[in-house]
Amino acid sequence: MRMEWAGQPADVREIGSGTPIVLVHGYPLDGAMWSGVARALSARFRVLKPDLPGRGNTEAPAPDSIEGYADFLEVIVAGLEGPVGLAGFSFGGYICMAYLKRGAEKVRAAAFVDTRAVADDDAGRNKRDETIAAVRSNGVAPVMESMPARLLSPESFAKRDLLERVQRIISRQKPETLEADLVAMRDRPDSSGFLAKISIPTLVVVGERDVIAPPADSEAMAAAIPGARLVTIPGAGHLTPMERPKAVSAALEEFFGSALS
Repeated sequence: MRMEWAGQPADVREIGSGTPIVLVHGYPLDGAMWSGVARALSARFRVLKPDLPGRGNTEAPAPDSIEGYADFLEVIVAGLEGPVGLAGFSFGGYICMAYLKRGAEKVRAAAFVDTRAVADDDAGRNKRDETIAAVRSNGVAPVMESMPARLLSPESFAKRDLLERVQRIISRQKPETLEADLVAMRDRPDSSGFLAKISIPTLVVVGERDVIAPPADSEAMAAAIPGARLVTIPGAGHLTPMERPKAVSAALEEFFGSALS
């Protein structure tokens, strides 16, 4: 899909045909994290997996707010014929939530994957500030060293090929992009009160061993969203689309196939 953002080309890769599904990646990653899921879903849908600003061939600088990223998502959806499905992983879930608050009339179904509605608490904000300082001093290295063990379950972390793929994605990110993302996450608002207002079909997916957005958070989200379904991915940590792409693909295909038919 061809589009521009802030006067520069944006990289929105697509595969397949049919009803469009937009997959929004998380931090500190890019659209490649969705590759396995996108291939599976492309048998039935037109799947779009953008690199958010500041990543890959989307050269415009990363915004430092969730709303700024929601602006980018809004431009993508505006270029599509509805109905549209959205799936946001972690940081991408925050972006999808912000966009849905605007009305997002073309979006008829949404999946929140390993994400949270609550804002950071004081400890979380302090941790973001510590990571920002580390990135300013040492670039991407501190994030590449610390994040994989938090993103992956112990079982997944032991899989060398998977670990190396995650490390490669993180290693190619720009320090200024990571810093902008950290500021955006630190300052994001609490969206818990919005959940009850979501009126489109909604799926909540979480890894059984997610330590970043624990299952209890996803259970609370699913309980608060009218009619939402919850799917727990056994043995997976936070990065379910890369750890268990078949299970995540199956859950998304069943959900979007029903919700967008």
